[in-house]
Amino acid sequence: MDVFIGNLPASISFNEIRVLHGNWDFDVPVKRVDGQDRHGNEFHYFLAQFSPKEEADAERLIQEMAGVSCYGQVLDVREFIHRTYSNERRALNWRKKTWNQPERRVAERRKSKH
Repeated sequence: MDVFIGNLPASISFNEIRVLHGNWDFDVPVKRVDGQDRHGNEFHYFLAQFSPKEEADAERLIQEMAGVSCYGQVLDVREFIHRTYSNERRALNWRKKTWNQPERRVAERRKSKH
């Protein structure tokens, strides 16, 4: 189970999050992700990767850190759900794939007015 820790300021480090939590006694790999969305807004979040045996620790972390304020921003802490290609908004090569379902359109949408 991966835990998403988001809504973070750009300058925050993982050690500051660990101090903010106070009793972080988990020894799990943590990855920082920085990027930009399609509108050019920057985003920053951490992913803590818990093994299946440590799911109780992950649930405890989510419950204890959800809603905690950090530099005036309320943290978003929840389970991180990975997307698969079939669950992507736009899968790879989606325009090249054939449609194997019945056609729903009765007629062509764009008609000439002439």
